[in-house]
Amino acid sequence: MTITQGRLLIKLIDRETQNTSYDLIRQYKGGLTAAFWQGIARIFGTNLKEDYDPYGEDAIIESIVRDMEAGAF
Repeated sequence: MTITQGRLLIKLIDRETQNTSYDLIRQYKGGLTAAFWQGIARIFGTNLKEDYDPYGEDAIIESIVRDMEAGAF
């Protein structure tokens, strides 16, 4: 998986679960593990705590996902 694909996956996980990836890791694996993976994510220029914003930064992703759900692809 590329870094860009990982960033997209993090956003799509938040979109579908309404929880950040950090929150999910913390819930299932604990705070120390979540902090570790947050540190690794920051090294690669992303943030596991970032929220999905369908009307702002992530509007293009939202548009593509809605088109796919409607069967346009």
